[in-house]
Amino acid sequence: MSNLIIPQAIHDDMVIHARELDPYECCGLLAGTNGTVTHIYRIKNIVALEGAEKLSSFDPAKAEHLGRLSPAERAEIAFVMDMQDFSTAKKDIRNKGLVLQVVYHSHPHDPARPSITDIKIATDYEEIWPKINLPIPAYLIISLMEKSKPDIRGFWIKGGTVTLAHITTAT
Repeated sequence: MSNLIIPQAIHDDMVIHARELDPYECCGLLAGTNGTVTHIYRIKNIVALEGAEKLSSFDPAKAEHLGRLSPAERAEIAFVMDMQDFSTAKKDIRNKGLVLQVVYHSHPHDPARPSITDIKIATDYEEIWPKINLPIPAYLIISLMEKSKPDIRGFWIKGGTVTLAHITTAT
């Protein structure tokens, strides 16, 4: 996929979402048509609520590390989308004739680039997206390392390879 266009209002909403959940990671979906995002779906991050160590996306070392953390600490370093929120968003996307374009999440303390876990999860999901009738999305990361100036970058992650996605903010 080529260039993605994200309206300023949606861009701002993602930053607000990231700031509201800081120091935890936020996550959500962006949908639209013809490479232009028109809708944002905030999805609950359940890692803070449930045992992340039971989730297959994490390698054993990370799972062991997560097991030693409190739910609040856990949410700072990982996100897992609430499946009920995800299903509701997926249904709405389909009903409106939109296409899933982006999965976004925040890095409260880290740069706007995919972590090893982000790459592993995206790679695991490559075969899941088609099974649930969704295209492979771009991944957008909002870094809050510099609180006053969030850094937002998009990536394509395919076969474990990360490439920069071209994203334009439209006013």
